[in-house]
Amino acid sequence: MHEETYEERAAAELQQCRLLHQALRQAARTRLGDAARPLVATDLSLVFSGPPEGPLQARGQVIGGGRSVCFCEAELLDSAQRTVARAMGTFRYQRGGAVQR
Repeated sequence: MHEETYEERAAAELQQCRLLHQALRQAARTRLGDAARPLVATDLSLVFSGPPEGPLQARGQVIGGGRSVCFCEAELLDSAQRTVARAMGTFRYQRGGAVQR
């Protein structure tokens, strides 16, 4: 049996972070029905609950917010449909074109 190295584990966790972040952003974007409107993450919290098995699937949903802020949560499921990670994020919608920093 192959024992996972630190680098392999770190790469897997980074991929999980990316999938969760994408699910959160997609949920925030669909809330207003304007996929082109810029938004910025102001808070992001991740919790890993176990090692995944097989391909991963992320699902995000909006849980609250107003006209300028959106609160979302996401879960990451493995091939056995077990939740292996969760995320919560707060996004601020920007006006118009480029994202302000």
